[in-house]
Amino acid sequence: MIDAKFPLEAWNAIRAASEGEGGSPEARKAAESAFRRDVEVHIKAISEKYLLTGETQDTAFMFVPSESIFAEIHENFENLVQRAHRARVVIVSPSLLMLSIQVIQAVLKDARMREQAHLIQAEVVRLMEDVGRLDDRVRKLQTHFMQANKDIDMILTSTDKVTKRGAKIEALELGAGEAEKPGASDNRLAPKKPNDEGGPGSGQLRLRVVDE
Repeated sequence: MIDAKFPLEAWNAIRAASEGEGGSPEARKAAESAFRRDVEVHIKAISEKYLLTGETQDTAFMFVPSESIFAEIHENFENLVQRAHRARVVIVSPSLLMLSIQVIQAVLKDARMREQAHLIQAEVVRLMEDVGRLDDRVRKLQTHFMQANKDIDMILTSTDKVTKRGAKIEALELGAGEAEKPGASDNRLAPKKPNDEGGPGSGQLRLRVVDE
């Protein structure tokens, strides 16, 4: 627990007795006695209010709102520091309070992690199992991709062959079409003249040969 109700009135009286024009050693001594008494009462109140056996933590913080007041207490009021220590009350300044809170948070986090260590280990085991399954599935997917790439390569090879064969067929058809055009050297379609070899008589001879 942190208590921030520091008795500043007595401290202001010490400052007034030290810095005022009418200040005297007796006035400062009286102000210091009042300050010591108020702080002792405050330490006792913190110990009785915040430190309950079995219900609260074993240590309470008494917040001093000024670094200069904190330094003055440790320099000129050593008995207050010792009294607070015996009452399990830690006197902290603004900077020391932040550092103390950070240390407490780290300690509590470490304690919680130790308490939950078995749960953390179980979650890590499950995480590793999930990672193993993910690795297997990725490897299977990689195998499928490799097979798909192989199939695509085979398809591309087949389409290339079909394309080349089609080009050859197209070249053959063009050559045949050019050969069928009538020309001067082709006499198959030209009519035979009467004075050609064989003549009409030879035509009858071929008919008789066929009939026989």
